[in-house]
Amino acid sequence: MQWNILITGGRVIDPYSGIDGIRDVAITGTKIAEVGENLPQDKADLVIDATGKIVTPGLIDLHVHNYTARGAKPSVDSDSTNMAYGVTTALDAGTATPDEYPHYWESDIQNTKVRLYSLVRMPDPYGPTPSSVGEVKDLITSYDTLLGVKFHHSQHFASLPVAREAADFGGGILMCEAYGAPIPQLLDWMNPGDILTHTFHAAFRFPIFDHRGNLWSKIWDAKERGVYLDIGHGARGFAFRTLEQAISQGFKPDTISTDVHVGNIDGPVFDMPTTMSKMLALGLNLNEVIEMSTRIPARALFQEKELGSLAVGTVADVVISEVQQGSFVYLDVLHEERSAKEKFSPETVIYSGNIYDGDKFQPGTMTHKHDAPPGFILTET
Repeated sequence: MQWNILITGGRVIDPYSGIDGIRDVAITGTKIAEVGENLPQDKADLVIDATGKIVTPGLIDLHVHNYTARGAKPSVDSDSTNMAYGVTTALDAGTATPDEYPHYWESDIQNTKVRLYSLVRMPDPYGPTPSSVGEVKDLITSYDTLLGVKFHHSQHFASLPVAREAADFGGGILMCEAYGAPIPQLLDWMNPGDILTHTFHAAFRFPIFDHRGNLWSKIWDAKERGVYLDIGHGARGFAFRTLEQAISQGFKPDTISTDVHVGNIDGPVFDMPTTMSKMLALGLNLNEVIEMSTRIPARALFQEKELGSLAVGTVADVVISEVQQGSFVYLDVLHEERSAKEKFSPETVIYSGNIYDGDKFQPGTMTHKHDAPPGFILTET
């Protein structure tokens, strides 16, 4: 046969290729072989009827935590929480320190179906286990999966310039958490290609708005110069009202990510499709949401010509999804509710030409409201 898999009759949405229409997608081996109309089904080993479904590139989540091997981390299993929900590529946002990274690579990164990239968390230079700029630079240049450095909000601010220097010397990127320091000051350390995550958090620390309620001018400047403004939902990193206020001023996120970990996977985050659905609830259109979850994060990972697309010759990561119609209620980290009539729901996930048939995480009882982050106001309903 000419093709291993042929997906027929679906609405293909591929922002990279500029396609939004009924197309067939053919896969040979690990690559997209052809995209067109009425491709001959007798040339395929397997035909998947996607009529009435949405066919997109594999989703890319720029903020996950998947270092599970040592058990003491807030991480979750990569395949059952990412791949099973349509995320074929992910970026671990600094779960491992430089000392831990070789073990993380050996124990987890090599043993997941998800294409798992990562950052290292820069230790506090005054802490018990500091790492030098040279050590981190050597790590970044030694592992193809290691793309740079993470500045975590809990760290001493003195670690930020060290993280910047290490990322630069290693030729990598810097990810910063938006409540790690005053936003204008934080952005002064960020270069084109860097990622600001938790951008639209509940403003219990450092808001993205000034005292007049306007977005800081440096937020606009950062976007213009190529810093990625990322959702990074997490347990405390996303509030509906913050993004709504930003959208009202003409400002939208660049990328959608979950920051999924043990403290939010049972809610309110759950998974990438739920986080994408929240963006639909706030008025972003489906094509924008797909682009923020495929093409743009692929570019952030320096993989735009390989991932996040259904163009011929790219990696055959494909998700067949239903956009369910109904009445859905979504929660942010403050447990504020927003209602929507749509829910993005992946049904078939293909990674490098293989159909995923592994485990799928099932959420348990949500404890987030009782494990409330700082600034969370607990009210009885």
